Amino acid sequence: MRIVRALDKYGPKTTTKDLSKRLKIPPRTLRYRLSRLRSHGYLQPFRYSTREKKIGLGENILVLDLSSSSKPFPTEFFEKTQAVGWYSSTYGTMNGFLANVVYPLENPTANLKILEVLRDAGAISDYLIFDLFSYTTKGWNFSGFDSNGRWIWNWRNWHQQIDSILENEKSDVKLDVENQTQIAFDSKDVSLLQMLHENPNVTQKQISLKLELSISHVRRRIQRLENHDVIQGYKPIFTPFRDTLTLICFIESISSIKQILACMYELPYTLDIFIESPSKVGLRIRLSANDIVGFFSGLDRLRHLMDSLSVQILHNAVSFGSSRLYDLYDATNGKWMTHSSAYFRWLKDLLGDR
Repeated sequence: MRIVRALDKYGPKTTTKDLSKRLKIPPRTLRYRLSRLRSHGYLQPFRYSTREKKIGLGENILVLDLSSSSKPFPTEFFEKTQAVGWYSSTYGTMNGFLANVVYPLENPTANLKILEVLRDAGAISDYLIFDLFSYTTKGWNFSGFDSNGRWIWNWRNWHQQIDSILENEKSDVKLDVENQTQIAFDSKDVSLLQMLHENPNVTQKQISLKLELSISHVRRRIQRLENHDVIQGYKPIFTPFRDTLTLICFIESISSIKQILACMYELPYTLDIFIESPSKVGLRIRLSANDIVGFFSGLDRLRHLMDSLSVQILHNAVSFGSSRLYDLYDATNGKWMTHSSAYFRWLKDLLGDR
């Protein structure tokens, strides 16, 4: 647990030598323990957090409802287009699939057109489309574990925290809803981001050789992308439970969204917050299956503040990786080619055959 806490605090750029000094653990022991944490699946590879909206690529979360459809859904839809980053079987408010799909900002209705094609063909009966304006992540609060790594979180404490926040009308959570100006970029910036997603440990020297730029030029490009919040950093993915459930809760509240989020921030779990507007958010949380009742009991305490609530449980997720999205950039005309007329023809032919 000390190693995990240190990685979370100091980040992946901290060397084994630095960690060894900070934790007073011999380097050989530290390397062994890191290797063991990874081999048992507790530590996942580092992942970059990037904001593609700054370079012209929007992002939707789509939920496809198959509940009244007797036709098998063509999963080739997800595999054929590189615009899909990942998808998952889902059940909850809607039963079917949930997918993360990008679109070019100059064509904001591109995914809506696809959903209408799918519904007109009878492949889906309904859909939800969440337009991701911005997002943030709340990391682990390690107080849920004791020094031996045992999970000791008491859900009654969270329920009491909710009652206290609502009683005191606490709402100091900030929502990132400021206008996000697109920055100037080129194909080398796109390739650089792709390399970081493919291998977060790639060196600036390796990038310079691939992009045929000097190391100082690569350093300046990375610094610029960081300054404009295109690159928001990266951390290790800590997954301490073997029996997990992943939920996405879509919440709308015109008057109380910040209070709701203030309560959610008290959870010890890592939490991904997707923001569509000042009144509409999506929350992704990976829970131990044993904690599901405690979570929903807390959610019930907040239900009266919500104008709408939709909960989806994800399973059997398939990820194509963030790096393949960058292949959609056409350096010749400087545009993102996500929804071509040829793709729509293919989709209609596929649905017609089905």
